[in-house]
Amino acid sequence: TLQPLFPLTKSQLPPCTLTPTMKIAFALSFMAVGATAFQPSFAPRTARSVTSSERLPFVTSNDVAASSSSTALNMGLGTFLKNKLGGGSSTESITEDEVRSLFYLWNDALQTGDSKIVAKRYASKPVLLPTVSDTPRTDFASIKDYFDAFLQKQPSGEIVEGKITIGDGWAMDAGVYDFTMGADGSKVKARYTFIYVFEDGQWKISHHHSSMMPEGTLPQAITKEEVRAQFGRWNDALATLDSKKVADRYSKNAVLLPTVSDTPRTDYALIKDYFDAFLLKKPQGVILEGDIIIGHNWAQDAGIYEFTMGATGDKVKARYSYVYVYEDGDWKISHHHSSVMPEAFLGPAKPAEEKEAVSA
Repeated sequence: TLQPLFPLTKSQLPPCTLTPTMKIAFALSFMAVGATAFQPSFAPRTARSVTSSERLPFVTSNDVAASSSSTALNMGLGTFLKNKLGGGSSTESITEDEVRSLFYLWNDALQTGDSKIVAKRYASKPVLLPTVSDTPRTDFASIKDYFDAFLQKQPSGEIVEGKITIGDGWAMDAGVYDFTMGADGSKVKARYTFIYVFEDGQWKISHHHSSMMPEGTLPQAITKEEVRAQFGRWNDALATLDSKKVADRYSKNAVLLPTVSDTPRTDYALIKDYFDAFLLKKPQGVILEGDIIIGHNWAQDAGIYEFTMGATGDKVKARYSYVYVYEDGDWKISHHHSSVMPEAFLGPAKPAEEKEAVSA
């Protein structure tokens, strides 16, 4: 056992009085020693554990791939990540302009010609009631199948008119749109309903209903007087001496079998070409007799007309057949057959009994 060098009792220690300066120095020395004693030999960790509600979601390559394409079809990677990280919710706000822009994202997808890209614009549980198919499409595969065929027409759409409604996590755009088919140049007008939902950080099409304009599928009403008036419109076009205006009276797929040409005219250019020459005679016609039949969006007027040629004063009588169709909101000539009166060249047809007597 070690013995103290100076074995003094507490009572034997001399009194010690500390001045204020000494007290401060003593305190500072104690703090310095304490700080050194408790200093760890490594840097403290700055990270900490987080709760499940605070944990960042794991973003996979599939997530990113699903949100990207070669066209402007998505809300942007920044928005996608923002929503994946908790910035979005079922009540994600959207403006009317942004709702309308969703149609053009879908239309941009059409322009790619890729049915997969179009089908990705639809939600996980979609309903597509398409314009030209009786079959409801309720999943990715069936929607893709529809667009496999539809995209061959090279469609490009434009909204003519529509109304937008915005709800809690959904939006609706309904109205009329117009498609131009790049494959043949035809135009198709239809009614549409799009319902969008906010799903996985993007606005997707949950419901899409497209239908033909019903008034175009119902018979267009026309009276016999209105059918006869169509000849008057064609005759007025003759009076302008403008072959373009005359050719405009014919439908897209018209057939003209003219009076004084052996060549059938089956398109706009050929019809115009015929009237380039015929109008030099300055013709004006009048119907002498005719019979009218009215069908489903078509009408027929057939009989005999007579033309006065203003250039010479000559009169020419001929037989006519007009078939009119209702096309693009107007009645047009689908078929026009005009022929000279045959008896002037062939003589009148003989009765059957007279023919038998001659042959005997």
